[in-house]
Amino acid sequence: MTHVSTIISPRVRTHGAIVPEAAAYAIDKLDAALHHTPAPVLDARLTLDAAAPGNRVDAHVNVNGLNVHVHAIAATMPEAVDLMQERLRSRLRRIRRNPDQGPPPPRTPDIGL
Repeated sequence: MTHVSTIISPRVRTHGAIVPEAAAYAIDKLDAALHHTPAPVLDARLTLDAAAPGNRVDAHVNVNGLNVHVHAIAATMPEAVDLMQERLRSRLRRIRRNPDQGPPPPRTPDIGL
């Protein structure tokens, strides 16, 4: 049997002087947070911005049609990434506790059998 993961590879954009290790750290933290999703992840985008005042990290995630956005600003990039992970996990837990949030499930057509 093949295990199908609900986690996808995020698209990453960087602004400013971001070292590859910081981007890899951010991807690992995003992946760890996405393991708390109550449904499949359809899209994930991560923006690391060292050119802005402070260090900013944005995460945009589409969880089965529900768009989730979190951002964090901190003195260092690892701090901002850790804050982003905490906020994203918190938001995903809230979705799990309140499954009625988000768009309704798709309707099945009545074929009249």
